[in-house]
Amino acid sequence: MNRPQRIRNLVLPGALALLVTGCLPKPHTLATRSYLLSPVSPARTPGTTAAPAQPTLGIGIVQMPSYLLKPSLAVRSGSNEVRYLEASLWAERLDTSFQRTLAANLASLLPTDQIRISSWSRDEVVRAVYVNVEQFDVDARGTGTLAAWWRITNPSGDKTLRSGEFRSTQPGPPPSEDPGAVASTLSTLTTRLSEQLAATLRESLAATP
Repeated sequence: MNRPQRIRNLVLPGALALLVTGCLPKPHTLATRSYLLSPVSPARTPGTTAAPAQPTLGIGIVQMPSYLLKPSLAVRSGSNEVRYLEASLWAERLDTSFQRTLAANLASLLPTDQIRISSWSRDEVVRAVYVNVEQFDVDARGTGTLAAWWRITNPSGDKTLRSGEFRSTQPGPPPSEDPGAVASTLSTLTTRLSEQLAATLRESLAATP
């Protein structure tokens, strides 16, 4: 028996033994974690309660650019590049999570817990809120940015009563060190937008004859 043949005879049984005993290296799988935006419930002013006749509000479907609708959390790198944290996912579509969080925040900030989401009949709500998000992400340093246009309309949505632009930033830990902090940073920005909308809604409702 020549030497190459002897080597094959020695190597093949060893490899077969590894296969049988399961000792071959196993492929590495990256553990994933899923996140949601969190509503922040500020305490009401002491001595105040929700008004007996609570105004009912509608929160329309939130518009977002498609780069934000991927399952992975987005991290902006420069002005025109976006990276994704493949092991850090949104537990639901970000536009849906944003809409629900906005509704929860407004229910806390205003004297009402009557909120309709996405659809309603004309006589169900007194005001409707629509938000169009242009940017909602963090950069590599952890600074989050929310840029959005909003409008408050009559119940049917065909008459704009108030409108405006919102833009704010919030520092946070770098996502490379703490991916979960991305959701917290963006939740803070969502609350900040909610506060602006709540103040405008109060003015709009107070002006109603």
